[in-house]
Amino acid sequence: MTLPKQSGLNHWLDKGWRVAGGGEHPLGVVSGQQLGETTILVLLGPKNRVGARYFQIFLLGDRGQVSEQPVLMGLYSSGPYPSYNWAEIISLAQHITFASSTKGEGRMLDIRHTGLDRELLKRIADLIPPGGHMMIEYDSPGQRETARSLGLGIPPAATPLGYLLHFIGCGAGFKDWYFAEGGSEGSRKLQGYKPLNKEHARERARDLARVLMEFLNRPPDPGHADVEEPARQRAVDILSSIDINDGDLRQEILRALARHRERTTVKGG
Repeated sequence: MTLPKQSGLNHWLDKGWRVAGGGEHPLGVVSGQQLGETTILVLLGPKNRVGARYFQIFLLGDRGQVSEQPVLMGLYSSGPYPSYNWAEIISLAQHITFASSTKGEGRMLDIRHTGLDRELLKRIADLIPPGGHMMIEYDSPGQRETARSLGLGIPPAATPLGYLLHFIGCGAGFKDWYFAEGGSEGSRKLQGYKPLNKEHARERARDLARVLMEFLNRPPDPGHADVEEPARQRAVDILSSIDINDGDLRQEILRALARHRERTTVKGG
């Protein structure tokens, strides 16, 4: 891949970061792929104290210009056991900008509202073997709704980040890293697991369905409707699409969804 000359990119290359490519690293598969109208550029950095590799992803525009900031920064770990295989997203941009050939002008790309964040994270999640996991920080201003939702006891899958993790294949259980153990784990993050196999996926889907039905059945909190109502809609979306092979549980889900629709209709007048 021919790299454009860009001071921000050169800053990292001069520090020893290198472009991922070939078979040297799992993320090399992603580097060079198209993402919407852009091309993914993965930079690999040093390893941390546990052997995970730092990485950054920049985007190349349709004229070859590189984004002025990375769309995400993270850590990637791989190993012989499921728990050794994970990706941690340290920062995820809501939008990025591309320099223009006209001085003082540039083009902004909205990452979140175009859905490019989910598509990009899905490609990273696909590289993680069964039983591995992905973690995404929720301390930044852009993840404030997830932080509030978890603080209110909303199930992780019904938060913005949990919903995203579920639909990229990392929804077979969640862990909220709220307290940093010893202060070395960094910011708060939500962790989502990949299922070990099909049976594990079905088992975890049944557990998730029960958690979400319990959430839908609990009385709404009018003081936090701005967070709860979107969370309930996410729960409905998941319950409507979840793969359940238990006939009785499927009927329970249908009844829970019907009750939710009735309550919503009455509230709407």
